[in-house]
Amino acid sequence: MNEPFPYHEIPVRGINLGGWLVLEPFITPSLFEIAKNDGTALSYNAPIATDEWMLCKRLGPIRAKELLEHHYETFITEADFEQIQKMGFNHVRIPIGHWAIRPQPNEPFVPHLSWKYMLRGIEWAKKYGLRVMIELHTAAGSQNGWNHSGREGRIRWLVDPIDGEYFAQEAIEAVKDVVDYFYTNQTMPGQNELLIPMIGVLNEPAIMMLPHEPVFKWYRRSHDAIRNMTGKGSGPIITYHDGFLRIHSWNGFFRKYDRAVLESHLYLIFEPNMMTLPHSEQIAIPCNTWRQELTESKTLVGEFSFATNDCGKYLNGVRTPARYEGTGRSCHGVDDWLNWTDEYKEFMNVLIQKQMNAYEAGMGWFFWTYKTEDHVNPHWDYLLAWKKGWAPKDVNTLAYTCDQTV
Repeated sequence: MNEPFPYHEIPVRGINLGGWLVLEPFITPSLFEIAKNDGTALSYNAPIATDEWMLCKRLGPIRAKELLEHHYETFITEADFEQIQKMGFNHVRIPIGHWAIRPQPNEPFVPHLSWKYMLRGIEWAKKYGLRVMIELHTAAGSQNGWNHSGREGRIRWLVDPIDGEYFAQEAIEAVKDVVDYFYTNQTMPGQNELLIPMIGVLNEPAIMMLPHEPVFKWYRRSHDAIRNMTGKGSGPIITYHDGFLRIHSWNGFFRKYDRAVLESHLYLIFEPNMMTLPHSEQIAIPCNTWRQELTESKTLVGEFSFATNDCGKYLNGVRTPARYEGTGRSCHGVDDWLNWTDEYKEFMNVLIQKQMNAYEAGMGWFFWTYKTEDHVNPHWDYLLAWKKGWAPKDVNTLAYTCDQTV
């Protein structure tokens, strides 16, 4: 930890702390299920809060703060960082909401509170020898309209005719505030670059649904704003999500950027054609298709999982059905991990290890996510997989690689 991490010599082998400081219904469903208008508990079929915006608005500022503070205190603790070290990871990716940094007028989110817990997490990471990637997971106005942006519904960031430019600039200002805190306004210059070597500028802007050129210009604006603060060659490596465009479409885009990296989130589950393939063909996709693109681009894989279907509870949003069932298949029992066969567990183990190996053709990877509440969504729960044996005991020692046949 006293020397820079040797990127491109040693792969990033990381884990996401999803659902901790930015809530998602599929990671912690019970928090959203208590958020009825009167704040009382709900039955499974009752209307529930669809996102953190609605959760906080329904509960009100006092109750929302109480609930979130308890969640921050208990969902991820120092023991989890110690566990992550034992699993062999060398990085953690910590998603943070814009309201922790630059809360906006008339937003119901609990302001600033999660920043304190992020700082606590960074200290734990330091104690256990883990590098940290801080990642802006939300933008005011929502960059994709999905619940993990804080507010489900309309995309107003960048494209709203009235407030789009304001929201776009606020996202840049939020990242600048992070950079200023850790890299340009510190008492021990250079130390935080070792502990927090990467910043994710903005999670998953939905470029595939937006006019591309304004987003590309925003990427350049944010890059220049950060490097005007740190100077060339100083400060964090900065990552930019591919916006769900194919990796090869970014060839050459970052040539004039200073230590900027393309970040891709590679999932098998959002294409019905992929989720209905035989297991042997699903295992082959990361090795045979994505590995070559990563080799050429040195892209960072910021998220991936065990999932080969989208049956997880609330995975697509609180009210959105699974695409898997639209293929003529049933989600019944798919996530009942207590009754998974040994054959299926072995498939999971092979799939995850081959993904890890394939993604090291780029800069490395972060698994999404470390845990889900009471293991409610087992295809997204690394802690469960590690405990039950369908994940490697040490991510630095893989039993299955792309060059091995099973």
